[in-house]
Amino acid sequence: MKNMLRDVWSRDRRGFLTILFLNIAVSLTGGISIVMLVPMLGLLDISEGATSALSMFTVHLQKFPYEAQVIVLIGCYFLLVVFKAYLGRLLSIRESHFLEEYSFKLRDQLYHAVSTARWEQLAASRQTDTINLFTAQCSQVSYGVAEIIHLLTSVVSTIVSLCIAVWLSLPVSVFVIICGGAFAMVFRKLMKASKEYGDEMIRINRAMYQELFSQLRSVKEVRTYGVQREHEALFGDISSSFRDAKLKYVHLRAFPSMLYSIAAAGMIGVIFLVCVLGFKMDTARLIVLVYVFMRLWPVFSGFIGRINSILTSVPAHEKLTEAFRTLTAEETGDADCKPMPFEREIEFRDVSFAYQNSGEEVLKGVSFRLHKGSTTALVGRSGAGKSTIADLLLGFLTPSKGEILIDGVPLTAENLPAWRQKMGYIPQEPLILNASVRENLQRFHPRATEADMVEALKKAQAWPIIEGLPDGLDTNLGDEGVRLSGGERQRIVLARVLLGKPRLIVMDEATSAMDYESETAVRAAIRDLHEQVTILIIAHRLATVRTAKYALVLENGRITEDGSLAELVRTPEGYLNKLLNIE
Repeated sequence: MKNMLRDVWSRDRRGFLTILFLNIAVSLTGGISIVMLVPMLGLLDISEGATSALSMFTVHLQKFPYEAQVIVLIGCYFLLVVFKAYLGRLLSIRESHFLEEYSFKLRDQLYHAVSTARWEQLAASRQTDTINLFTAQCSQVSYGVAEIIHLLTSVVSTIVSLCIAVWLSLPVSVFVIICGGAFAMVFRKLMKASKEYGDEMIRINRAMYQELFSQLRSVKEVRTYGVQREHEALFGDISSSFRDAKLKYVHLRAFPSMLYSIAAAGMIGVIFLVCVLGFKMDTARLIVLVYVFMRLWPVFSGFIGRINSILTSVPAHEKLTEAFRTLTAEETGDADCKPMPFEREIEFRDVSFAYQNSGEEVLKGVSFRLHKGSTTALVGRSGAGKSTIADLLLGFLTPSKGEILIDGVPLTAENLPAWRQKMGYIPQEPLILNASVRENLQRFHPRATEADMVEALKKAQAWPIIEGLPDGLDTNLGDEGVRLSGGERQRIVLARVLLGKPRLIVMDEATSAMDYESETAVRAAIRDLHEQVTILIIAHRLATVRTAKYALVLENGRITEDGSLAELVRTPEGYLNKLLNIE
């Protein structure tokens, strides 16, 4: 909880102090308006000496006629209430600004941490856990911060109310404070239960997001196998756990509120008897004192409820803090630098790589060259390390040993942004936004004109697809490009890559799921790029790499064959020769 309070304070000290000042001002004006009730009730002659408690304030007022006293007191009371209402409105606005700004900065910091994190960390985490951080955990922390602000308001209001109560009757006030403290001690165990509830909600939220994400992605398979009921039952179990946890929290908060309400009724009765029979207090002061305690006692119960709410949010804040700490930013140089020169070749020189927390090397002393303008196929069995080479080439991973050279210059964190400026990547699963064709292209190349887009689409053999769409470039492609076939989606992605005029294109199993027609179209596009762009085609099928001039065979993390594709295919006992015979 201390870390959460420290975080709130460090993010916006000025805003926090402004809210504190306004809270004090609102509480003081509210307190003074309550005190004004004593002389006002005294004017009604409710009891003898009703105004004696405020004689220092009313001594000058008594010089005026009775009617004038009434008008002045009512006028002062009205002005105080109006001023308090104005300050209350200002406080509400400031609190809202503070909370929304806090939530904005929290989400922005989290997005920056995720978007700049090292690729190894992102690849090791589940997407649903990351989404859960942005949605459920950020919302829970924001709710906890709101409760901190409300708790601050309650504390200031309580202090002012206690000052008024002590001024009216010190013995009675001490009695009430002791009783309130005793109740707070009784309900300390609830604080531990609230923290446990917060941990439980994080676990349930993660499970719900994971199950929902998995089921939405597997709707076809679920319906095909006829297991809808089983999957509904799985989700229903998690959903019922969520419901039960929420109801448990309602019971957790409702129990102390009930006991405080009962205790408050008893306390008011005791105070009334003590003041009337014991202290012989005048009626005006008694009425105001009872009114103060009637307002004050619910605040005591609110303390426990708000602290419980804050403690419920602490686990979510701890999760976010852990994410900020563990998501180490990728160290790179200036993103606005000029593109890195690439005129001769890319060289992998004795490169080895092992993932974090893994003692086994995925790549072992890999060495090869990619000449500028060449098309090279990287083939091998699944798990051989082909995608790892692609990630190293793209700068997502850093070699454990060895180095990657661009025209003899080592690829480092400092020149990585310059290297990426003229690079294209086509993954096995194409990224298509739920937007128009135009937006799918411009999102990654904001300065591209329509003429540039048309040219890129034609080079990618994708223009006939666009011409067949009802709204051309402005046709919405649906969620994950559902309007298009797999091959058509890949051609749109290829067009997006070509729109950036890259010098290097990495195709990671990009045509493995294509039909013959689509794969033929992509091959034609690649042939047209010969001598213009350096292309690395990662695949495990010979048919996919026939457009390549050179080939690399990767087996068990080592390059076992390196040469022209035509020669390697004819090499007896070679991997490509065996692949040719199988296909």
